[in-house]
Amino acid sequence: MKQAFAVALLLTLSLSAAARPKHAIKTAPEEPQTAASPPLYPVRSTEPIIFIWPPENMPLAADGEFILGSVSPATAPFTINGAAVAVHRDGGFIAWLPISPGTFTFHGELALSSVTTATAERHILVPVPASPVPGKLAIDPASLSPKSDLELRGGDLLTVRMKGTPGKPARFRVGKHDWLPMRIVNAALGIYEGTQLLAPDADFEASPVEYELGSGWSSLKTLGTARISASAKPFPVATVKMSTTGFTSVKTGPANGFLMFPLSGTRLPVTGRENTALRVRLSDSLSGWIEAKDVEISTSAPPPHAVTGTINVAKTDLGAAVKIGVSEKTAFDVELSAGLDALIVRLYNTTGHTNWIINDAPEFVSEIRWRQEATDVVAVTVLLKPNEMLWGWWPSFDGGCLRLDLHRTPEISKSKPLSGIKVMLDPGHMPSAPGATGPLGTREMDANYAIALAAKTRLETAGAAVLMTRRDPLDEVSLADRPKQAVERGADIFVSLHNNALPDGENPFGKPRGFTVFYYHPQSLKLGRAVHEAYRGRIKLADEGLRWGNLLVARQSAMPAILVETAYMIFPDQEALLNDAPFRDELSKALVEGLENFLRSSRRKP
Repeated sequence: MKQAFAVALLLTLSLSAAARPKHAIKTAPEEPQTAASPPLYPVRSTEPIIFIWPPENMPLAADGEFILGSVSPATAPFTINGAAVAVHRDGGFIAWLPISPGTFTFHGELALSSVTTATAERHILVPVPASPVPGKLAIDPASLSPKSDLELRGGDLLTVRMKGTPGKPARFRVGKHDWLPMRIVNAALGIYEGTQLLAPDADFEASPVEYELGSGWSSLKTLGTARISASAKPFPVATVKMSTTGFTSVKTGPANGFLMFPLSGTRLPVTGRENTALRVRLSDSLSGWIEAKDVEISTSAPPPHAVTGTINVAKTDLGAAVKIGVSEKTAFDVELSAGLDALIVRLYNTTGHTNWIINDAPEFVSEIRWRQEATDVVAVTVLLKPNEMLWGWWPSFDGGCLRLDLHRTPEISKSKPLSGIKVMLDPGHMPSAPGATGPLGTREMDANYAIALAAKTRLETAGAAVLMTRRDPLDEVSLADRPKQAVERGADIFVSLHNNALPDGENPFGKPRGFTVFYYHPQSLKLGRAVHEAYRGRIKLADEGLRWGNLLVARQSAMPAILVETAYMIFPDQEALLNDAPFRDELSKALVEGLENFLRSSRRKP
């Protein structure tokens, strides 16, 4: 999955009917087929050559591409574009070949006998590389940037670009404003760039950018499609809508990385727009971007400005609830200490006015502190008692408070650490998004589910209470619903099970490929390490390491959560392992061993 998640998803969804093998399916002998035991792998086809990936006429800008599928018989010599291709004993293959611009053809030949050869072809569309604009004076209209409408404010920096005939004077202007110079930033390709710093009082209607190349009466002018505006009016206010997950995301830039996850009802000043993304103000020194579809806009509402009140700490069954009084729903983020014995809650567009702190859970929370960290940022620090560790936390707005439910380490048996521990297993993907596909047509969703069933059996033997996000192999469970289930069903640990693929254009033989363990929040790192070490000891595949990964199912914060990429669907030998029940049982042993080691090391000390 990892960065190839979208690629793997696209892989299965975009296969044409002709590209998909139409095979009967059977269940591994070790697992008689039941309602809870899905068919896992196809019976070998008698078709001589089957291409699984890439799909016919897929566009790809790269120098090389992998192609995978199967041949029958597996012992017959097989070539693609004249290059010999190694074939697994079950007929699966993966090859890496150079590709060239235009309609590129993969031509496969299978020598069935000394006189009979089976052939098959697969085509992809490789774009012609960019080249300088031909002619004496020309501008490439597809190169004009910005490409999306922009709403700006005084002090913003506008950057424009174009591609044109190299070595010419160039300039731009917005609407009928003054012309400003552009400089060449790539002489070989003729890439020009210009910037404009908007005046503090800038205020003008939406206008196109006009680009000019050359000078005098012979210059060439063209208008871009994006429209630029600036406003000096009071900021509109965005209110985060109610969603199925209860929150949305604020990012560091349009389509960039995550900055925070504001809850429904949070109000944010809007200071700009780029296409469908709104720039929102968090403090004097920090802005973020939120999708317009996730908020409601008001041009008459007063700007958000929260004031903190009394902070209460109450004991709960799972630890403690910290309630920070706030006059309105405001944006916040949470930072954990390295030792997981403290956290800092930063509230934005907020002024501190806390006179009382009441701690009624002193056996878990030792102290609460607050300070005005910046003019409009309040930082609340929660310190735990010695020998306590934060297991997880979950935010909500509760009346006039921001509530943080802090979870302490559960009771862990010394002799049988998994006893009574609720482990949620998440077999990744579902029928509408089945994930990656192996050379024989094995679907990732089925492999993930089969691994989860094997792990469930062994976890229950070890005393764990096992929860499944997909309780049936054909269940449709949205990505957002998976971590939500873990919170609502009271899981202590969350493990998402996946198998990997690669982005198009990446050489599958460039380095060893195998298993990877991902975590997101600091409280999940220790769990990730323990499971990763257990896989290293038991699973005879390449170790691709323990990694931080920005994955939705790992981002939930109520408990330690990891995502495991067990193997690569696209390699014939690893697909064969996933189709092998003893290998899946070895995976379950590794998972149980890792969870037990993590729990033993996490027991609260006297």
